[in-house]
Amino acid sequence: MLLKYKYKLKPCKSQAVIIANWLSMARRQYNYRLAERLNWFEATRTPVNACPLNVSVVPIERIYQNIPEFRVQTRDGRKKDSNGNPITKKGDKHPNIVNGYVVWETVQLADLAQTKKLFPEYKSMHSQVLQDIVQRVQTTMDNFTQPDKNGKTSGRPKYKGKHYYNSFSYPQLSNANIVKNANGRCPC
Repeated sequence: MLLKYKYKLKPCKSQAVIIANWLSMARRQYNYRLAERLNWFEATRTPVNACPLNVSVVPIERIYQNIPEFRVQTRDGRKKDSNGNPITKKGDKHPNIVNGYVVWETVQLADLAQTKKLFPEYKSMHSQVLQDIVQRVQTTMDNFTQPDKNGKTSGRPKYKGKHYYNSFSYPQLSNANIVKNANGRCPC
């Protein structure tokens, strides 16, 4: 059983501005990552009645033009084997394309560092918040492309407007890290 806590925040004006800014950036990031996947999905689709059996309609160079074939691990993995050694090590190569399909989650997670370089305002957001955005897009696309136990899929994912993207999460935030102000006032 997963246990989740929800807290109602009562931010002061300066905190409200920061939270509103983060929500706006998270929404833009979600829409960008979703657009990336949907554009690739549409570019690689062909009508069933026009699909040749021996060759792709879309040139391979166009399908994989901005996706590196491999990613190189930059540090030792956190998961350990029975001897206490990391399972994956720094310098290991992992494929981004498996059986002709892009492993979008790892490609987009690896691209977050580049996003922070190009857009410095994203440096103020915690990395796990940005990683959770990619996880949300992954879940959305999985629901769209893979049927559930009844054989049904959800509809085409939609871009989120200002009022439809109203939360972000810190996946590893523990209950011990939350401190309630004794007088109930904002520290600002």
